[in-house]
Formats: sequence, structure tokens, C-alpha cells
Amino acid sequence: MIYVHRLVTDEGFIAAFWERLKERRREDPSVSQESVFEELNEEYNSVFGEDRFKSFDAFRKRRDRR
Repeated sequence: MIYVHRLVTDEGFIAAFWERLKERRREDPSVSQESVFEELNEEYNSVFGEDRFKSFDAFRKRRDRR
């Protein structure tokens, strides 16, 4: 499980995303990037009461700029 405080910064969320994606794809190679994003965004929401990113597309744009 990712510690939610890592998800607060862009860098932390992006790093957690790549870690979780790698983990999930070891279990099931067909896991999508979007499903991993949704898992992390839901974890963030469960603690802070709001989504970290509005959508996968918004996250992807931020991720790809870095």
C-alpha cells in the first residue's frame, strides 16, 4: 500500500503511479494505466475528500510534462 502523504505532490503521485503499475502488471500484464491511476486517486480521495486529479487525462498531461 502506498502511504497517502506521498500522493500529495505531483512527484510523489507520479512515482507511486509507476510503482503501482509495475506491481499490478506483474500480477496481470493487461492492467491499464488508467485503472492504476483510479486506484491511487481513490486512495487520495478517501483521506482528503477530493480527487487529486480531475481525470486520467489531466494526470497524464501533468505526468508527461515532467
